[in-house]
Amino acid sequence: MNDKLRDLRMHAKMTQEELAERMNVSRQSVAKWENGESVPDIIKCGELAKVFDLSVEDIANIFLEENDAKSFKPKNKFIFGKCVIEDNKIVIPDEAMRVFGMKNGDEFVMLGDIEQGIALTPLKQVDDFIREVVNAPTYGGESKK
Repeated sequence: MNDKLRDLRMHAKMTQEELAERMNVSRQSVAKWENGESVPDIIKCGELAKVFDLSVEDIANIFLEENDAKSFKPKNKFIFGKCVIEDNKIVIPDEAMRVFGMKNGDEFVMLGDIEQGIALTPLKQVDDFIREVVNAPTYGGESKK
């Protein structure tokens, strides 16, 4: 049971149905979150954070502490924990560095979307993509014959 989520909902004087309506999910989804049968995706965690006036990290920790995070971990999806900005530099968790083969000195392009967040892409991949687009016949490059 995810008593913490249930307690938050009860403290807010909401039924499962009322929370489900605010979250635009079924009552069964809320029940499954509270029963520990599933966890909300990151977007729904963000919405839960707004509903309960908490941080997304606080909401994520409710589910990570209550359940073995590995039992719900989809293939190739990760929650590494928080990144920190120190002296205008982003400190990336060691586990993320290991999983993605990053090392000191690697160069990345930071992409962003106000609604979806930030992504880091290796500079080499961006360079290769740009070269491919620029060299495409439809962009003015030479056609390959």
